[in-house]
Amino acid sequence: MQLLSLHHVTAGYDRRPVLSDFSLVVSDRDFIVLRGKNGGGKTTLLKLLVGLLTPMEGRVERAPKLTLGYLPQYRSIDRRFPITVEETVRSGLQSSLRWWQRFGSSHRATTLRQLEKLNLLHLARRPIHTLSGGQWQRTLLARALVSSPQLLLLDEPDTHLDVQAKGELYAALLREHQSRAIVIVSHDNTIPLSPEARIVEVG
Repeated sequence: MQLLSLHHVTAGYDRRPVLSDFSLVVSDRDFIVLRGKNGGGKTTLLKLLVGLLTPMEGRVERAPKLTLGYLPQYRSIDRRFPITVEETVRSGLQSSLRWWQRFGSSHRATTLRQLEKLNLLHLARRPIHTLSGGQWQRTLLARALVSSPQLLLLDEPDTHLDVQAKGELYAALLREHQSRAIVIVSHDNTIPLSPEARIVEVG
């Protein structure tokens, strides 16, 4: 099943194109790795897929009721914000609430299950500023996954991670690929990929 497609899209900032005449189709259970030179438009492409950016030209089509999980670049989130690991992950369920609703016991149970799945349950009450790089990336991954999205989008999730933390991250992604499509930006040519992985050059 086709989840999302870009048709001859041009996009950028302040009317300056970064990505030009680009087309891509993402289908159910795809594992797509985006590669290319710095400034070539990989992050811009992810923002288009998420819906954070509107194309200057071309069109983006999404499957009805498509659910997305998004892990932005490491440096794009301020870790000084005084919240815990559990609160960070639970915030990934915000889009499932009506404007008048608040988080309830079912949301907490869902959050705790996701924390356990990524071996973060013992850190649930820890402030995010106390986490190591690997723990923080797994927290962001848990936040992106807690709503059980059909499509998971990750922007350089292995930044600042040591070898062990990278191994844990990609092991988790390979498990998740069994139940959802994944699009990831990575410069690491050594990452373990799904046998069905597709490399797409951007820029």
